[in-house]
Amino acid sequence: MREIGIGLIGTGFMGKAHAFAYRAVAGIYPDSLRPVLRAVADVNGPAAERAASQFGFRRSLTDWKALVADPEVEIVSITTPNVMHREMALAAASAGKHIHCEKPLAPNAEAARHMMEAAEAAGVTTQVGFNYIKNPILKLARDMVASGELGEITGFRGIHAEDFMADPEIPWSWRIDPSGGAGVIADLGSHIIGMARFLLGPISEVNANLETVVKNRPIGPGASERRGSRSMI
Repeated sequence: MREIGIGLIGTGFMGKAHAFAYRAVAGIYPDSLRPVLRAVADVNGPAAERAASQFGFRRSLTDWKALVADPEVEIVSITTPNVMHREMALAAASAGKHIHCEKPLAPNAEAARHMMEAAEAAGVTTQVGFNYIKNPILKLARDMVASGELGEITGFRGIHAEDFMADPEIPWSWRIDPSGGAGVIADLGSHIIGMARFLLGPISEVNANLETVVKNRPIGPGASERRGSRSMI
């Protein structure tokens, strides 16, 4: 079975999830391409080294551009903060690498469209990390909708029940930086939007009521100074 080289940028929560997934492919899909973990990059050198050791990447880097340029890397997995996705994805597309980019794809629609158009022009395969729509139960539900088994669909109600960052003492971070996009709507709400579109098709109109429940957070662990911004909850 042909091997395909994987390069992972970012070693946080989703970076680990991607590494676990690539390691599992051969056992779950024995007749598919066999991922080989070629390189992992993180601006934090020790974190990159730990990830390489833990997951079996053949080398660790602190420069993501070197990872993209590596001829043995054929797929670039991007699991960095949202504001970094665009530059990394454009570089990967320019280098002819396939791209798996975490959601939200970009802080705004214009940047996301630029990324899409660059990938299409380069002829590379892309995927965004909407993992929930890969659940077989959603495919069954979509088939039931399409067949008419459920009758006329007149409404959709989606709830993402998660207490992530509900604690107001969790420090301010890139996740709630307005430069990264639409806060919780992009980070968690995008899963519900993705499910709705997967099941029922394009959304034609949007009406919304929004509220930031946690108004400010410590600027760092144990800090007394607080910073206000759009919150995750």
